[in-house]
Amino acid sequence: MTDEIGPKAPAPGPDSDGPTGLIDSVDAVLAVLLIVLCGSLYALTSDFPVPGAFLGENVLPEQFPRLLLVTIGVLSMLLPLEHRLELERWPLIRKSRSAPIGAGTFTTIGFLILLVVAAEWVGTILTIFLAATGLPLLWGERRWLLILTYSVLFTGLVTYVFSIVLGVYFEPGVLGLSLR
Repeated sequence: MTDEIGPKAPAPGPDSDGPTGLIDSVDAVLAVLLIVLCGSLYALTSDFPVPGAFLGENVLPEQFPRLLLVTIGVLSMLLPLEHRLELERWPLIRKSRSAPIGAGTFTTIGFLILLVVAAEWVGTILTIFLAATGLPLLWGERRWLLILTYSVLFTGLVTYVFSIVLGVYFEPGVLGLSLR
């Protein structure tokens, strides 16, 4: 009698369905595209007007998108190596890559575009709250108490960090929601 519960999966390698190289070619192409996009957008931020000296202690308007773009670029460089950390999930990753893009993706894109278009009218704080509430609902979450708790805490934290700590201006919108 053996102590094994079930058959052992073969170790990933050239003869199995696991990743075969150090760098995944699909992820490498995606990473290069993301880095080029981030570099292009970074160059566009050089045209942002320099704000007055009274904003000198906060994150300046041209610095925030640059920080975000550099972060995305650095994380993109890790993307081609990520498959080496997900050996157990590799078959699922490969299978999901070959599946067509679902309707939920396009619904999410539409919802986010609608939020961006309405953000100036609705206001920044309410837009953050609507995104934090609407996205989990679109993705199938139905625990209302959890969604509302998350939405309120996330909106409060983002508002506090950006509006109070970093001094970023939040558009008040039609309801006039602002912390200043």
